[in-house]
Amino acid sequence: MPTTREVLEATIALERRSMALYARLAKAFAGNPRVHDFWFDMARDEARHVGALDLVSAVLELEGVLDRHSPVTLEEATVAKLDAILRRGVEAARSGIDIEQALGLALEVEETELEDKVGDLLKALQQHDEYERCMRLLVHDLGELSYMIEQYCQDPAMLQRCDELVNHHAETLRRSAVR
Repeated sequence: MPTTREVLEATIALERRSMALYARLAKAFAGNPRVHDFWFDMARDEARHVGALDLVSAVLELEGVLDRHSPVTLEEATVAKLDAILRRGVEAARSGIDIEQALGLALEVEETELEDKVGDLLKALQQHDEYERCMRLLVHDLGELSYMIEQYCQDPAMLQRCDELVNHHAETLRRSAVR
């Protein structure tokens, strides 16, 4: 069973790579201020996730519990899937990517279980304020992604997938606020 440190380190590394991909996409779309700003905001929100997890890690280190068994596991399949998406995304951004491909890539990243794992970690480690802040940012980002898909893509199935993801996370946040 992995330790909390191991799960946090792996999650932080994946969040950093997601942030880097979104920053790369911001650069790739620098000629369109609206699209550039969208990608930069996505990168900034991933950076906030990294910061929240780093803070949790520091607190747990001070409490002496970071090297205990993790209450949350990070499945190898989830890591491998996100790794493959991020590698493909970096390569596509390097070689030239259109907006519809980039938005589809972002949806694939957001559909992985990583954001759920970030939330699960924050909840399990009794970081409820950080959990709610993270979830609100996620719902906001997904709403923005949905809007961008609606504006720039001709794929109703992609829009539906994104809207379902928004609704899933919004419902999770709503249930959390009721407790």
